[in-house]
Amino acid sequence: MTATSTKPTPDCAVGFATAAARWARLGPYYAMFPISFAQDAVARFTQPGELVLDPFCGRGTVPYTAMVAGRDSLSCDINPVAWVYAATKTAPAPDPDTVKGRIGEIAQAVSPEDRQPRSEFQTLAFCGTVLGFLHAARRELRWRHDATDRTVAAFILHYLHSKIPQGLSNQMRHCRAMSPDYCVRWWNDNGYKKPPEVDPVSFLNARVNWRYRKGIPGNSHSARVTVALGDSASDLGPPTNPARLVLTSPPYSGVTDYKADSWLRLWAIGEGPALPKWDSKQKYVDLTAYRTMLRQVFEATAQRAHPDAAWLVRCDARERTFDIVLAKLAEVVEGREIDVSPAPFRRPTQTSLYGDRAKKPGEMDLLVYPRRRDT
Repeated sequence: MTATSTKPTPDCAVGFATAAARWARLGPYYAMFPISFAQDAVARFTQPGELVLDPFCGRGTVPYTAMVAGRDSLSCDINPVAWVYAATKTAPAPDPDTVKGRIGEIAQAVSPEDRQPRSEFQTLAFCGTVLGFLHAARRELRWRHDATDRTVAAFILHYLHSKIPQGLSNQMRHCRAMSPDYCVRWWNDNGYKKPPEVDPVSFLNARVNWRYRKGIPGNSHSARVTVALGDSASDLGPPTNPARLVLTSPPYSGVTDYKADSWLRLWAIGEGPALPKWDSKQKYVDLTAYRTMLRQVFEATAQRAHPDAAWLVRCDARERTFDIVLAKLAEVVEGREIDVSPAPFRRPTQTSLYGDRAKKPGEMDLLVYPRRRDT
């Protein structure tokens, strides 16, 4: 059988009228591909009940769209913030009242010491009530093991920083945390010398009510979803059956660094320090390390994919990323033809929000078509 022409599930990428659409956007994240891109690929190359695999799943767009379309999924990400988003949107706590109850318990656990800022950044970023709540949440939430705590963590992370009054913070970007020194200078220079007073309980409860108002994402096909936290080379886990579609976007060499991009959200769930410690290792500037990482992850992925599976890999068009990704993909698909097509940016990129006005080379889609199979 060739690639299917099934119409993609329509309600994830447009509006907020359904539960599927409302939960699809949970989790602001730096560097992510569009929901419609994932929907189209899942519908084109798989049938209900088949497995979709994403070893670099980020905020969970691929496992989520696969689940909504009735496909099984196996995915992984090394970033705890990404994992909280992906694991929550594919399996949120079922009862919003339980989630709001847990938010209240965290507020009750706040101590006077929790309200005290540890740096100038914290003084200007969050009012004392919010800061106290965040310190208590870091201490109290067991988000790795408890679905309710994980869901609360996802709401905190989603609204941790944003434009006033859309988040818990002083005026900040939504997807990516800037450096604390930059933030302090910007706030002082632009008249934001005092953070807004926000009651985190009422603020978060209102967002819980909105997110759950249409229910939680349905899964009428009983799709099985596995989202692993860790390195995909070793932590991807066993598949339910060989994947018929590998759909992913690996880190771009020299561009993305999850520890730097998510440093404030990592702190908020107890996975990082209160002020970032910069390290270029996760940015994959070292091309030898980048090649090794991709080879190991692609090999682990290929072991879990059907020999005739489709592979669709979106990558940076810059040579330093594109050439390596193409070469490593060619190694694991063993002589199968790779169709290369440009995926130009149709809107301003996320990097343009941070003062980068240079013309971008765009992205490339590397597609290995599925071999013909019997129906």
